[in-house]
Amino acid sequence: MRIRQRLDTLTGHKDMAQALKIVERLSGLGFQAVLAGGCVRDGLLGVAPKDLDIATSAAPEDVENAFEQTLAVGKAFGTIVVLIDGKSFEVTTFRTDGDYADGRHPVQVQFSGIEEDAKRRDFTVNALFYDPVKQEVMDYVGGIRDVKSKILQAVGVAERRFSEDHLRMLRAVRFTAQLGFELDEKTFAAMKARASDILKVSSERIFNEIKRMLESGHLIQGLKVFKSSGLAVHVWPEINDLDIKRVEKFPLFLNWENAFTALMQVAEAADFETRLKAWKVPRDSIRKVQLQLQGFKVLSDLDSRRADRARVFGGEVFAEVLLLAQGLVRGKEGRARIQSWIAEFLSLSGKTGELPKPLVNGQDLLGHGVEPGEAMGRILKALYDAQLEGRISTKAEALAEVIKLKY
Repeated sequence: MRIRQRLDTLTGHKDMAQALKIVERLSGLGFQAVLAGGCVRDGLLGVAPKDLDIATSAAPEDVENAFEQTLAVGKAFGTIVVLIDGKSFEVTTFRTDGDYADGRHPVQVQFSGIEEDAKRRDFTVNALFYDPVKQEVMDYVGGIRDVKSKILQAVGVAERRFSEDHLRMLRAVRFTAQLGFELDEKTFAAMKARASDILKVSSERIFNEIKRMLESGHLIQGLKVFKSSGLAVHVWPEINDLDIKRVEKFPLFLNWENAFTALMQVAEAADFETRLKAWKVPRDSIRKVQLQLQGFKVLSDLDSRRADRARVFGGEVFAEVLLLAQGLVRGKEGRARIQSWIAEFLSLSGKTGELPKPLVNGQDLLGHGVEPGEAMGRILKALYDAQLEGRISTKAEALAEVIKLKY
């Protein structure tokens, strides 16, 4: 099916001028060249595509010869990265895939025509092409129909698609979360039948898909598919019995760490660090989750210290912790308590919303006979706690406390 159509979010993409140069260059050499995959899908949905990928009848060597700057990063699978005007684009030769020996990658590929290329892709909505010169969408697998119906459906026989590349099952979950689409019944049935195969995929690949699911605007929809398909029990068993109705009470999460922390709290799963390490998550992200959990623990404690609350409200993950509180703290009294604590902090921090600077520092303590070391650290913390709790408000008051704290 060929439909002449102008897609504003696609044609107006910030990198379209450079992509068009590549298409026109290859077309001028006698090759077919089109935009392919997710960028066409997003254009039909009125969403600005993240990247512009190009598919062509030109062999990888022809692509290399056509442009001055190229990188052969995926040449074995027909992909050449073309650098033009400071931008990089993946240009992939139309192909069909051979057998998949490892459940992830084809052993070999064979270059083909555009229709065969469409039929080897994962989902119909990702198997669309767009000729920016003719302003024409090319659809060989019913992708336009599924975009309009908001259905995610595997190309061809779903079980075959998932047996070829097991990660496609998690990609299906992620796309339902990103797009808000319903999953086709046959595609869903194939996922349930092959769910345990996901364990053959590397933890890094699994985490990448889960991360993108957690960042998506239709997370609830993705979670429902994740659980009901049987994938959750294999790759994130801690939330397999998650009460999704409780998750619906949260506002839109701020980042994937925020969503992860909330889901683990709702599921009452304590050992978050083991899960993150199993996915080989970067240390900085683990630290952010730790900070959110610590902060929420303070806000959920009726007897929390004012100084501890101030550190939460003035900390780097304050917005994330407050969002957790909005979804996890129950009852009007609990929410009112947190609002009063915020007002308490603002009276301390002023309009900046930041923690106040300490009234004294180590140099001040040296002048009062406090030697560097553990004792100095203890005194500095005690003085700052007193400042945050409103018990002292001037440098003189702080220094007066030093003598008491030394002994």
